[in-house]
Amino acid sequence: MKARDKYIQVFGKIETLAEPISWSTGISNMLEWLLWSTNDILGITKTQYRKKIVNWTHDEAISDCDIAEKQQFVIDKINKELLESECLSRYEKPTSSIASPREALRRAKFFSEDYLNKEFDIFWSLVSDNYLDAYYREFVPLQGGGRWFTHGNSGLFACSTNIDAMQMDNLSYNPSENILIANELKLGGKKNPDQILKYALMYRLLLERNFISPDTRFMLLFIGDKLEPALWSELIEKEIEYCLKSTKSTAKMALNPDGLKIAKNAMYATTTWSNLISFNEKYTSSLDTQLQQVEQKLLWGFNETLLAKKFMVAGGK
Repeated sequence: MKARDKYIQVFGKIETLAEPISWSTGISNMLEWLLWSTNDILGITKTQYRKKIVNWTHDEAISDCDIAEKQQFVIDKINKELLESECLSRYEKPTSSIASPREALRRAKFFSEDYLNKEFDIFWSLVSDNYLDAYYREFVPLQGGGRWFTHGNSGLFACSTNIDAMQMDNLSYNPSENILIANELKLGGKKNPDQILKYALMYRLLLERNFISPDTRFMLLFIGDKLEPALWSELIEKEIEYCLKSTKSTAKMALNPDGLKIAKNAMYATTTWSNLISFNEKYTSSLDTQLQQVEQKLLWGFNETLLAKKFMVAGGK
């Protein structure tokens, strides 16, 4: 049985993007990320971890020792590296080493883009449709009043859609508005050299597989610590040049004529996390302190986690 079929048999699947996903799925997605990306728990990859242990067991100092002594030697080595990994300064630059639980949490909470993506997934699935209407109106005209369906990057999305050609961050779909908005989240990183064309590829596959309506509009929204250069036509041409030179199969798929047409006709926008924080503060001030207390807490909580990120702190003390 294929891995995709195993996943669907155990966890189920969605048939369209217009299916509601529980906020608790966001927690499951975060656990899924950690289980596959164990370097965010161990501090180094599983391969690096195994190699370290094998190398330690072949150390000349214990070549004539019995199993128990070799085991204790490895334990001492790991404990020493765990102790040396810990940083007492919140924003000290992480090292590549086996990490203690506290250090692994510090690296994820304050530095990891993937961790922020999972926080965003949960937040975005819990805020009201009115909030998403108001936020997206900053970038595109909307009538309002429709329902938003949000999807994070996960096994559920990949296995249901059978799209493994790219990794997306978060999608917001509103059938009544006929719009799909891809939220590309950045935490200090740059746009990938083929990112726009890959999103166009994803949109094309979603259309072909009936996960979104045929007349759905498409917008790619970059949210990062700085604005992307809004020269979208030039960026698309550069991506085409990059894909023409690439030997990757996904690059060839991204050059599909229908996909290129989608990329050239899509809507694009760029904003920053600081702008999102300001929007949340403004939106919060419009809420009823008694009747909309839950959403107030949501907005405050997400602003707090953003403000704690390394890139938001001047000097990173």
